[in-house]
Amino acid sequence: MALKAKKKVKVVSVKEHVRKVPVSIKNPKGVTIVDKHLRHIDGQFLDQEMIEKIFKEYDKKDIIYPASEKIKFPNADKFDDLIAVWCDYFNEKLSLNPKIDPDMIKALVATESGFNPWAKNKIAQGLTQITKDTLKIIQDLDGETKDFVFKGIKRKDLNDPNVSIALGVRWLAQKQKLAYGKLNRAPTSDEVVMMYKGVLKDKSPRATRIMKDYRDFYEKLKN
Repeated sequence: MALKAKKKVKVVSVKEHVRKVPVSIKNPKGVTIVDKHLRHIDGQFLDQEMIEKIFKEYDKKDIIYPASEKIKFPNADKFDDLIAVWCDYFNEKLSLNPKIDPDMIKALVATESGFNPWAKNKIAQGLTQITKDTLKIIQDLDGETKDFVFKGIKRKDLNDPNVSIALGVRWLAQKQKLAYGKLNRAPTSDEVVMMYKGVLKDKSPRATRIMKDYRDFYEKLKN
């Protein structure tokens, strides 16, 4: 699908500031501290309601879908629409080059959660296994993903496949950007996934095993 050039919109945040409120027993000084918040920055952030709306209304004509009937998991093809939409959305929104391949995301989901939306451990959960730290980073107006953030997403929301895949694709896009910096060249899709899994340049048996599982699924999708 051809990408349309989009005008960049600067993300604007409001720092903590004092606001006057009615004097009361609980607040005799009549002031309160207001946290920084998002102003109207259309197109630069998503909350759960917007995620649902975008997916529902997305023009799915001509977008690229991951391969189906290639991976023998329950629900393996259930989330193909979500993967196709969010890959297309972020490829365009972030002008990604190279583009994120939907088969990458599908193979990633296979290894991260086995297509179980309720997959969970002490630090991560959901289809794309977003960690507690990643959830904080991806919603931080001053953090590494400040050019496009999420708003108001709680850990429990990660069990929603739509939310989990949207965040997973966005986070993979950020890992692609970071891999550029580490390698001083355009990373391969395999190296981007290594970055996502935290094993880029890791030669340990554990890293080899992790990537073998991913590569096996990715190869099945491509053949």
